[in-house]
Amino acid sequence: MDPDIVEIKTMLSEYFLGLGRRNGVLATSKTFRVDDAVARANRNVHAVGIGRKRAGGTVDAALAVRFYVVQKIAPSLIAPQDRLPASLDGIPTDVIESSPAFLLPRARAGLPAAPAAAPGDPPCSRDRLARQRPLVAGISVAHHAVTAGTLGYFCRSLRPADDPGLIYILSNNHVLANVNQGAPGDAVYQPGPADGGLAGDRIAALARFVPIDLSGGSNGVDAAVAALMPAVDWTPEICTIGAIARTARGAEGLAVRKHGRTTGYTEGTIADESYDAIVGMDHNHPQVVGLFKNQLRVEPSPSYPAIGLAGDSGSLVVNRNEPEAVGLYFAGPPDGSYGIANPIDAVLSSLEVALVTPAGDPHVA
Repeated sequence: MDPDIVEIKTMLSEYFLGLGRRNGVLATSKTFRVDDAVARANRNVHAVGIGRKRAGGTVDAALAVRFYVVQKIAPSLIAPQDRLPASLDGIPTDVIESSPAFLLPRARAGLPAAPAAAPGDPPCSRDRLARQRPLVAGISVAHHAVTAGTLGYFCRSLRPADDPGLIYILSNNHVLANVNQGAPGDAVYQPGPADGGLAGDRIAALARFVPIDLSGGSNGVDAAVAALMPAVDWTPEICTIGAIARTARGAEGLAVRKHGRTTGYTEGTIADESYDAIVGMDHNHPQVVGLFKNQLRVEPSPSYPAIGLAGDSGSLVVNRNEPEAVGLYFAGPPDGSYGIANPIDAVLSSLEVALVTPAGDPHVA
């Protein structure tokens, strides 16, 4: 990607997301009062990314810096000093109305029900909220104090002091470590507690997580791993998708897919590959937020009403045409109109783990 546009995006992101965070952008909503909308015109930016500019139903070939706002307002209503810049140093911008993203709720309530299974869904998808042994990725899992999220995939530790034969499960910090509240050794259930998981459904112990900064500093990932109990059988594949062979960069325009606890199998496209966003930690407390930088924004394909919903957090985002992991889904708006994923290589390097793959692991035939 052109470093000039990345530099411009970074500068605009620092300023406008800082302004949005200080002014509680996630606590705002669309208003029919023109005066109120105009008064917060330059303070309702909740994300800044890089993608193709959209206008009148067409998509430009050139990349633009994209401002994502709670409410889009006609520039003619806004004082010149409060307008978002139309371009900067020759780089065009685009303004897109979009709901802010949130993590899955931490309380033991509030998860949406899974849609009814389609006739052709495999058993692992039909039963994705139920106890499954052997384990596969893409089904319900969670820390004992969390509702439910999704088991992303299986991995091994790269730390020299760790047992090279031990298998770990990968998901989000907020799924396996309860947004920094978990401690090593905490029980992880499959299915998650919201789906009926109890002490007898323990499959793993929390091993480590990347802390989420809630004080205003930037975050790169929402990720954790838990050590699988030796007696728990597992199969190195994602429900309906199969085994993962490698990782790859999630480029803008790439067609992707995932399988999660709530929506099952869905497809989408990476719309932004350098996406910075203010993400809510809890729907009930929109002032508690985390700033995530250089993420992937994924939008659903036309045949899928949502790319993901609460409970899909932790799903591995995979190239639609290759067995390549590109991201780890962790957040989105309540309607699933887009999702945010951590770049997978940032996840793995931060946790010091590697995915179990046919080329690198004797367990995979």
